[in-house]
Amino acid sequence: MTNLHSASSPDSSERRIHERLALQVAIRGRWPKFTDFEVGSLADTGDLVNQVAIKYGLELSRARSEVEALLKGRKV
Repeated sequence: MTNLHSASSPDSSERRIHERLALQVAIRGRWPKFTDFEVGSLADTGDLVNQVAIKYGLELSRARSEVEALLKGRKV
């Protein structure tokens, strides 16, 4: 039987998983106070903004700017 999916072109669900993991690594790299569990539990971008503000003692506007700079249009 021939495999329709080659290793070099993952299907969309595999690609989404890869993108999600890459984003989680980027978040942990930028804000190391977050645990893997906390990053994996983020509901959305607003949740990340709120958590960054709380953990790092930032104003919401500053936290939002930092999150937007990291995300570059990606969604949590």
